[in-house]
Amino acid sequence: MSRLSSLRLPHLQTLLIWAVAMLIGTAAQAQIIRPSESIYVLLRGSVAGYYGDLDGDPNTTSISEGFDDPGFGVGGEVGYLFNDNLSLGVGLVYQDLPALNNRSTNIQGGEAYQFQALLRYLPFPALKVSPFVELGGALVSGQGTENERNLPGTDDVLGFGPVVGAGVDVALTPRFGLFLGAQSTFVFPDVALDGTDPGAFPGQPGAQGDDHDFDILANVGGGFRFAFRAPVTAVEIQGLECPAELETGETGSFMVMTNDDATMPVTSTWQWGDGAAGSGMTTSHSFSAPGTYTVTSMVMNDGGTDSESCLVTVVAPPVPPPSLAGCRATPSSINAGDQVTINATATGATSLTIDFGDGTTASSLPARHAYANTGSYTVTITATNESGTDTCTIPVTVGDSYCASITELNPVFFGYGATTLAAEATSRLEENIEILRRCPDICVTINAYSDGAEPGDALRISQARADAVLQYYVSQGISRDRLRAIGRGVDPAANSKEDPGPGDSRARRADSIPSSCAGF
Repeated sequence: MSRLSSLRLPHLQTLLIWAVAMLIGTAAQAQIIRPSESIYVLLRGSVAGYYGDLDGDPNTTSISEGFDDPGFGVGGEVGYLFNDNLSLGVGLVYQDLPALNNRSTNIQGGEAYQFQALLRYLPFPALKVSPFVELGGALVSGQGTENERNLPGTDDVLGFGPVVGAGVDVALTPRFGLFLGAQSTFVFPDVALDGTDPGAFPGQPGAQGDDHDFDILANVGGGFRFAFRAPVTAVEIQGLECPAELETGETGSFMVMTNDDATMPVTSTWQWGDGAAGSGMTTSHSFSAPGTYTVTSMVMNDGGTDSESCLVTVVAPPVPPPSLAGCRATPSSINAGDQVTINATATGATSLTIDFGDGTTASSLPARHAYANTGSYTVTITATNESGTDTCTIPVTVGDSYCASITELNPVFFGYGATTLAAEATSRLEENIEILRRCPDICVTINAYSDGAEPGDALRISQARADAVLQYYVSQGISRDRLRAIGRGVDPAANSKEDPGPGDSRARRADSIPSSCAGF
């Protein structure tokens, strides 16, 4: 077989397996992280092939010739995983090679032993199915060490050469995985493997000479690996939560956040920068003196340590702001011209302002004041110091003694069957309106009646009379909220026999009943 032919198949196998590995490896994200910093063992089985000059017709150059008569291989490896990418292993591979024969010299069958040292690299360890490449060297024992053959050109020779391979690694559990791959070993010198030197068997008709300086051993197969240590994911700080500023004696909360996939257990310690220490992922601390402190959190697990710091500024507490309590007016309702007393308990105030709500003020408590006009006033007390202010408000109602004496208002009367106000009725209502304007705290219930002798529905007539009075009040500026109109129907006291006209004119009326607006 020509040297060109002997090199093509191993190279083609490697390229194909690498391409398949890349496709499979990028198809699924890993749920298992591969171990690192661990001793591992690996067992393999394979289909073995041989590429040399003794296994075929010298005129045939088929690239599949190395596996025309395949054998088998088994082996084992012990190594160390530096990290989840890179490992170094040493192992022994046994290969049974039926193709290692020579028809001219009756050499039938053969065996090879490889003592290998390999570096193996996984470029994508975060994938459950990851491609890998391997590179190393081997010592090879083959037919070149079997003296009993006494073949021409045969010596006791131990071979050596580089080993290259590629494949896919499947992580099944954090410690256990499978692999599939192809591997080729280039054996120097040629005699070590097949027992013949270049130019062997000169002059023998039909004998195949061995004209190259090396042979190639190949195997395609798989196996499994087991790591003695489970994978460890180092803990990393993702962030710190620290208060930017605290007062002396104030307790602040601190939290360190780490990666969710860190291998447990994870411990955390804190250095507060004031000589004290703490622990826990979430903790608290207070500082006794003002200053700027460097707070450092350190987290640890079997994968290593990580630390991060934050700055906390501690300041002296400010003077407390003032406070007001018990704000009150005595009495809270007065008549115009009467005096009200305003008082409160003020703590920590350097100044006080009392605004009575009518444009006048005072600067000390208790404060006394008389209002000239009726109305509802809001008294505001403001306490101030260098740290801020506090306020409270007090309602004060200023009435009119005249209004307190109002117990009744003028009624108005309607004509027979009428629901509109006559001139005399509006005149009587004007007197009521003057009172209502002077006394804003008086509300009015309008009760209207019919004499029962009028045509039509008595309840409808009485309601229309009450509404007419209400509308007149509103038209003269009295708030609708102070008024309520109710049609009472027939006046129970109506007596048409006591009135010479039709019906009872005294019953055809609307009464305005005054009352306090409180609860109206």
